[in-house]
Amino acid sequence: MENLFFARLESVGFLSIFDLLLNPLDSKLFMEHKTKQNPVLIALVSEFEERNISGDQKYLTDKSYVQLIEYYEDDQQLEKAVEVVDCAIEQYAYRSGFIITKARLLLQLGEIREACELLDAAEAIAPFENEIKILRAKALGISGDCSMALEILGGLKISAVGSDLADILVCESYVYEFIKDFESMYSSLREALEVNIKHEEAAIRYWMAIELSRKYKEGMKVYKDIIDSDPYNYMAWFHLGHTFAATGEYEDAIDAIEYSFLINKSFESGYMDCADLCFQLRKYDRALYYYTEANNLFGPESDILINMAECQVKLTELGDAKKNLFEALKLDPYNDELFFHLAECYSTEKSWYKAINAYHKAIDIEDRCENYYHGLAKAYSAIENYEKSTFYFRKAALTGLEQSCYWQSYTTELIKLGQLEKALKVLSEADQFTFGADLMYCEAAIHIIKGEKTKGLRILEEALLEDFSIHRLLFEIQPELELDHDVSSMMNYYRLEFE
Repeated sequence: MENLFFARLESVGFLSIFDLLLNPLDSKLFMEHKTKQNPVLIALVSEFEERNISGDQKYLTDKSYVQLIEYYEDDQQLEKAVEVVDCAIEQYAYRSGFIITKARLLLQLGEIREACELLDAAEAIAPFENEIKILRAKALGISGDCSMALEILGGLKISAVGSDLADILVCESYVYEFIKDFESMYSSLREALEVNIKHEEAAIRYWMAIELSRKYKEGMKVYKDIIDSDPYNYMAWFHLGHTFAATGEYEDAIDAIEYSFLINKSFESGYMDCADLCFQLRKYDRALYYYTEANNLFGPESDILINMAECQVKLTELGDAKKNLFEALKLDPYNDELFFHLAECYSTEKSWYKAINAYHKAIDIEDRCENYYHGLAKAYSAIENYEKSTFYFRKAALTGLEQSCYWQSYTTELIKLGQLEKALKVLSEADQFTFGADLMYCEAAIHIIKGEKTKGLRILEEALLEDFSIHRLLFEIQPELELDHDVSSMMNYYRLEFE
């Protein structure tokens, strides 16, 4: 696969891929990630907002208005974008383009009736403008009249070619999505990309259609065809990587996503998704490299700094992890995840009182996260404050009711404290919400410790059959059982069976 990638890039005279891979990327989206903005644009935005507050708007060129609208749209500030359009319409009353833009924004905001009224006004000025009909079809689809929407789009498709046809097909995909016809949605978007492989909205929605219709293999072929004809298409590489990931081809997924931002160094989603995938695959060094590059190019951002710290904790680079977390704290002092990861650093260092303080700060910000209570409980257990440790182990279990691991930790703490009957009651309570082999190991341990060995071994056998891979959990629950002959014999028997 890797050779195929190199061949495609080198065949069009692509810059030496080895140079890009071996040297730090020297410059800096789509989805939720943002690129650094042009300083001229930032100045334009600042001036517009200041004058908007004072009510003293000056004359702007139509190009400036378009830039402002795109800025607010990209930043998901649709109401602000509408404010800009209103100013543009006031200044350029007979420009149908601004009226159409406002209608499109209102459709995104769910203001269907007002959007349709604007489309009527735009049609009076520009009766042959296809975008008006396309937006009207989308409005009909949102309103539930999908058959009329498809009829309008079908009529438009008869004479449309090129980008116009791609726009119509993308709109058609929305209508099919509204009626949950994901097969047809997929077909419309595939055709849109065949017509215009550079159509950005079609590319983004095509990936959505692949996920909704589960057509990963078909999508993979389409992306490869696009790359064959356009090797610099970074979005195709990006989505090809995601199809590889969805089918379990993780190494190829990393390579493909990496090419997306080697081609387009401003593509933050490429860096972030590649780093996220590496982290999930426990390639912490590589994940840290990509997160660091993203932070250098697009940051500093608290979320990226936290991601970097997570990698550094996994790599036991605790000093660097804490440094990044404290830097993130300056940017976002009310981030619960930040305090949680700081607490995890302190826990790893066995600085239990500092850890406890940080866990409490995380919980003060977000009190519905079982992970935070669980970490706090372990810290209290480490300083032998068992009253608080059992309280917070229970709090973690009740917050994450359906996750057996928190009930197992709570039960294990009770076993350690010799509260066997209470531990059994907790397991009975857990049985109402969840199931797991880990809880069976707990129950087996309790009965063996109580002297009810026959019953304990029977439950242990069930646990081994349910999930042998976590069998050593029994010895974490009660280390002395590792010396028990009957337990060891049973473990050895099932080890031979499963291995």
